[in-house]
Amino acid sequence: MMKHKPIWAASWFAILASAATFQSTPWAQTADTVLLAQASPTMAAPAQRDPASPLQSAASAARKWSVYWGWNRSTYSNSDIHFWGADHDFTLSSVKAKDMQVDVTSENIFGTFLNPGNITLPQTNLRIAYQISPDTAWALNLDHMKYVVTPDQTVGFAGNITNDTQTGSTRTLSTNYLNFEHTDGLNVVSVEYEKQFPVTQWRSPFASRWVALVGAGIVYPKSNVTLNMLGRARNDEFHLAGYSAGGGVGWEADFMDSWFFRSMFKMGYVTLPNVLTSSQGDKAAHNFTYNELLIAFGKRF
Repeated sequence: MMKHKPIWAASWFAILASAATFQSTPWAQTADTVLLAQASPTMAAPAQRDPASPLQSAASAARKWSVYWGWNRSTYSNSDIHFWGADHDFTLSSVKAKDMQVDVTSENIFGTFLNPGNITLPQTNLRIAYQISPDTAWALNLDHMKYVVTPDQTVGFAGNITNDTQTGSTRTLSTNYLNFEHTDGLNVVSVEYEKQFPVTQWRSPFASRWVALVGAGIVYPKSNVTLNMLGRARNDEFHLAGYSAGGGVGWEADFMDSWFFRSMFKMGYVTLPNVLTSSQGDKAAHNFTYNELLIAFGKRF
C-alpha cells in the first residue's frame, strides 16, 4: 500500500483562495446587441456577439451533452464495522482504511491508466452531463474509488464469534484474521446538480469556470472480504450495499473548442447497511465519510 499524501486541506483552501480573486458572472453569452437600421425604424441589423465575452465559443456553447473520464485519490474516516452471521455477531471499532491508487510511472501510463483493457484497475471517474441552461447542468456520475482496511492495526472488539480462540476487547487485523476491502470497487453511482461560475479574466476559446455541485445515489461495490477467523470463502458479487450523498467544488477550462479539463475536490457520506462478506450469506455494515480529489478530461457534443 502507498502512503497517502495529505493533499486535501491544501486543495480545498487553494480553490477558495483562488475563487475569491475572480468576479463570478452567469455562464452565458452577453445579450445580443441589436442595432436599429438607418433605412427603416421597423428593421434591425443581425445580432452581434460581444467579442470580449469570457464564456464559451458559440460552437461550444451550443453543445448540450458532455462526457468526461478521469482518475482520483481518496481518504476515509475511521468507521465501526458490524459483522453478523449464523455463528458470529461482533463489531470492530474505529477501523482505519485507505485507498488503493497506483503511482503513475512511465511504464504504466499507457499500460494501465490509458489502456482500455485495464480501464477499471485504477481509481477512476466517469460522468455524463446535460446542460439544461447556460450555467446549470445535471449529470449521471460514477466515482470508482477503492476502500482497503489497513492491515495489522489493533482495533476495539465487542460481541461474539463461535469457537473464537482470542479473548479480550481488542483484535489485531492481521491477514490471517480478516481481509476487508471494497476494491472492485467502492462504486458510488449518483445524480449530480451543478452550477457554473465563469472566470471573467479567461476568454473564449480558452474559457474557464468554477463549478459547485451536490449529488446523491447508490453504492454498488464488489466487496472483497475474507473472514479467515471463521474459514469462510469470500463473496465476489457486485451488489447494492447502500447509499451516498455529497458535494464538491472545482475548476474547469476549455481547450480545442469542444474539449475541457476539470480538477475537483469532493466530499461525501457513505452508509453501507448491506455488505456481503462471504458466500454463506454473512454480512457487515458500516458508515464513513470520504474526501476525493480528481482530475478529468472531457468533450462536449
